[in-house]
Amino acid sequence: MSRLLLPLEQPTPSSHAQVDHSLLHRLKRLPRRVQQVFLLNRLDQLDYASIAQRLNLPVRSIERHMNQALQSSRAGADAVTRVAERWYVRLQSPQATACERIDFRRWLDADPAHLQAFHDTELRWRSLLDPAQALGRDGWYRQGRAALSVAGCAVAVGLGLLTLLLAGAWA
Repeated sequence: MSRLLLPLEQPTPSSHAQVDHSLLHRLKRLPRRVQQVFLLNRLDQLDYASIAQRLNLPVRSIERHMNQALQSSRAGADAVTRVAERWYVRLQSPQATACERIDFRRWLDADPAHLQAFHDTELRWRSLLDPAQALGRDGWYRQGRAALSVAGCAVAVGLGLLTLLLAGAWA
């Protein structure tokens, strides 16, 4: 969805340092691949198709990762908010069909709470820029593969050592 519902000149909600820290902490707890997809979209402004091609993933996986990132930005949500988040992510996909856009419009018009939830989702999305900049400060997410976590490296080293020990025992 290239056109936003909110005018660009509308200010984003001002954030407190504690809220930014909380958002950053929740984003850091996401899997590295989800973080990478989120940062490529949010910081580098790549669309889903470009991210999918760059990471050799299906566009639907990109959508799932973006949904995960958006959901992590809030502590809890009701059913309407969760639906609004899914619509927000889906409408940005190149695979969103005209029928889906019509369905979205019907959903939006069905209840004023739907419009408010979608509006709040967009404001929340905009509020993620500062935490995203902090998370991607060193540019790790631009690598072809998601950077390995310390735990992932420890597991790989442990398996390598185990393999060497087993190979030595059989020799």
